[in-house]
Amino acid sequence: MKVVYLIGNGFDLNLGLKTSYSDFYTYYLNIESNDIQIAQLKEHLKHDKDNEGRYQYWSDLEIAMGEYTKEFSRREDMEKVYNDLNDNLRDYIMKVEQDNIQSDADKKDKLKRDLAHPERYLREIFKEEFRSYVKKWETSTYETFIISFNYTNTIEAILNMKGSGSIEIGQTIFNRSNLLYPIIHIHGLSNTPIIGLNDVSQIRNESFKEDEDVQEFLLKPKINKAVGHLNDKKSLFNISQANLIYLFGVSLGDTDKLWWEAVGERLKLDCRIIYFVYNPNEHPRHNELTRIRRKYKEFLLSKTQLTNEEKQEAFNKIFIVLNSDMFNLKK
Repeated sequence: MKVVYLIGNGFDLNLGLKTSYSDFYTYYLNIESNDIQIAQLKEHLKHDKDNEGRYQYWSDLEIAMGEYTKEFSRREDMEKVYNDLNDNLRDYIMKVEQDNIQSDADKKDKLKRDLAHPERYLREIFKEEFRSYVKKWETSTYETFIISFNYTNTIEAILNMKGSGSIEIGQTIFNRSNLLYPIIHIHGLSNTPIIGLNDVSQIRNESFKEDEDVQEFLLKPKINKAVGHLNDKKSLFNISQANLIYLFGVSLGDTDKLWWEAVGERLKLDCRIIYFVYNPNEHPRHNELTRIRRKYKEFLLSKTQLTNEEKQEAFNKIFIVLNSDMFNLKK
C-alpha cells in the first residue's frame, strides 16, 4: 500500500507560524530599497489592500509575479526584482523557522497519529467506505510519502526525522507497520526557496514568453530541473503509484497545477482521496453538507485535465473533510 500526502502552507499556519504571503509582505515592506524597480514593486504592494486589509492583486505571490511581468520592458530589471523577492522570502522563512519551530512529545504523538489515521476525521458512513476500500491491503505494510509545498522543515523537526531512512509512525487499521519515508520539498527549503510559475501561459508579458532566460528563472519545473535533485520526478512517480492520496493545507493554486493534474490522472485508476478543506467562513447546516462536499469535489476535479465522463467516475473516489482537527498541533 502506497500512501501520499500533499501538504501545503495550511500545515504551518495550523502551527501558528506566520508563513502567509501577507505576513511576508509586512516584513518585506519594512526593508528599505534604493533601487527604482524594487521601490516601484513595493509601492504597488502598499496600495493593493482592500478596505478590510486583504491583498487583491498580490493575494497569491506567484500568480502576481506572472501578472507583474507586464510592468517590465527589460529582462534584467525583472530578474533583479524577482531575485530580491526570493532572497527576502528566504531570509524571512529562515527567521520564522529559527524563532518558532519547537517539538514536544504531545505534538509528535498527535502528528504521528494523524499521519497514520487521517480516516478518523471522516463521518462514520464514509469510514465504512474507506475501510471497505483498504481491506484488500489488510496484510500489507503501508509506505507513506509526504510531498511538501512548504519551505519549512516543521514536520521533520516535530518528528525528529534525520537521515535518509524511514521511521515508524504507527500501525495501520489492520495492525500492520506504517512507515514514513523522507519528506520531499518540491519548492525547496528555507535556505533555497523556489518561487515561480507553472508554465509559460502564466507569464503575462507576451514579449518574455519565449525568452529561455526568463523561463529558466520563473518556471518552477525548469528551476527544479536546473537544481538537478529529481524531486519532481520522484513525486510524480509516487503520485502515479498511490493507493491513497491526502490533500491538506493546499489551495490548489494554478502555479502548482502540474500536481493537481497528476492527482487527476491517478484518479482514473485504483485510488482514493481525502481532501481536507479549511474554510473558517463555512459552517454548513446538516441539510447543506452534501452540497458543500459536492462543491469541493467539483473544485478539486476542475483542477485536473479529466474529461467530464472521467470526472463523474472519479467523483465518488473523493472524500471531503471540512474544518477538522487534523494536524492541529497548537494545543
